[in-house]
Amino acid sequence: MSEPTYRLADHTCVAPLVQGWTAWWMTLAPVPASLHTHKSLIPLLKAYLQSPEFHARAAKDPALSGGTFVGIAPERAGEVKALLQKMQEDQADRVRMAEALEEFQGWLTEEAKGQSLEPLYEKVPEPLRGLVELSYDYSNRPFVRVMEGAMYRSAYHKPKLQSLRLLPLQSDASRPHLFTTPYLMEPGHIDWAVPFSEERVSRLFETDLSPRPLGYLRDVLGLSDAGDAQLLPMLTEAQPSTYTPWDGAQPRVRYLGHACALVEWKGITILVDPVISARPTGGGMPRLTFHELPPRIDYALITHSHPDHLAVDTLLRLRHRIGHLVVPRSNGFLVGDYSPRMLARELGFQNVLELESYESVPLPDGELIAVPFLGEHGDIGHAKSSYVVRTGKQRMLFAADSMCVDDAVYRHMRQSLGPINTVFMNTEIEGAPHTWTLEALFPKKRDRKLEKNRRCRGSNANEGLRILEMVGASRLCNYAMGLEPWMEHIIGPPCSPDAPRMKESDRLLTEARAKGINAQRLYGLTDLLLEA
Repeated sequence: MSEPTYRLADHTCVAPLVQGWTAWWMTLAPVPASLHTHKSLIPLLKAYLQSPEFHARAAKDPALSGGTFVGIAPERAGEVKALLQKMQEDQADRVRMAEALEEFQGWLTEEAKGQSLEPLYEKVPEPLRGLVELSYDYSNRPFVRVMEGAMYRSAYHKPKLQSLRLLPLQSDASRPHLFTTPYLMEPGHIDWAVPFSEERVSRLFETDLSPRPLGYLRDVLGLSDAGDAQLLPMLTEAQPSTYTPWDGAQPRVRYLGHACALVEWKGITILVDPVISARPTGGGMPRLTFHELPPRIDYALITHSHPDHLAVDTLLRLRHRIGHLVVPRSNGFLVGDYSPRMLARELGFQNVLELESYESVPLPDGELIAVPFLGEHGDIGHAKSSYVVRTGKQRMLFAADSMCVDDAVYRHMRQSLGPINTVFMNTEIEGAPHTWTLEALFPKKRDRKLEKNRRCRGSNANEGLRILEMVGASRLCNYAMGLEPWMEHIIGPPCSPDAPRMKESDRLLTEARAKGINAQRLYGLTDLLLEA
């Protein structure tokens, strides 16, 4: 009788962590992670320890969704205290670097008025020596340019703090909130201390499609036979689904939820903003999970680094299947404008394409083109890109959270590429404050009154209609609305029908249809067949 083989069960969630916190760019890229740890995470845990009951209660209040409250029961405050102490010990050098960078940037702004910066290198604090360049812009405003490649080779990059937490997903709402709540160990969890870049990570996730014997999985995870009681509930003997490639004459778009879409055309697969969820043991909204996706994804596209578009857990789990990861280009002038390309390399990706606007990649009877993405970042210059995918005569614009602040951008897009038949866009008209999740990157002293009207929003109905008109669209897919329940740990509970973004969506859809445009709001697994 043959030995049974196993793969990860559909309910098994694998969460990448950095010292207990969910891995995203603000806990991974060395300089942002140092500032975030010093100015956000450590103060957050200290605030929790002053009033655990208040934090635990506030974290459960839907009216306070998005607030900075640690959702951990008061009786576990001792574990939080131990985590805080360990963070302060293991990341003491990061804290010193963050303090030095903050103080030096403030000093440089006051000191440098256009004179040569050469003598000022003597003033660079020791934690930053050899890792930064002092520069001016053309208006003689000084700034510190981080040598990011050097940072990844320094002690400030800490892959030893990385781990993968295997856990049964009980419900979509059961995951700790990404920004505010660390993962504590629970019964039935397995914490696998492994740097994300290691090949062993792919060996585990290859079993999604190629089940292996129990001993193989033990060896990969570094478990003894005694660990079977923990490991077996995470596994299943059920065979993975057999993926049937799409061979229709038309391109097929499979909407997988939020901003994630799978484009299939002439044997090529393109996955946009991959965010894939396990299936909860307690049931939930239908979805495709990992073993049901294509065995090869030729291109995975990342529009920007917000965690509902760049999900480290999904990228790691699909890494061995992704031919090329396509990311927006960073300018690197701001300490928070980290390089998605460098981060992808540190996540173990070998083939990373960093596209500038209007650079393209050829496809069979088509092409993949990076196009401008304005708005949504509160006027902060961080890497971002929308994409046009051309399949035959069909052109699709995946606009993510783009805001139409300049009609000419879309007029030029049509002039350069031709009419864009189908537009995927959202209507997040409120948006979070521009410092949401990024407060640690800002100096302490600034005029906050002037910043009040800066929001991370997308287009409203009028702006959306202008995009459709400018590009000559005949179809609108309203997406990335945060409606799917598996997005809750990232962006909070799904909004109600009377929320501003939903009302704006209704208005956009109604007015687009009145203009003869095929308009729909996407929700959950949806297949779209487009004209070739």
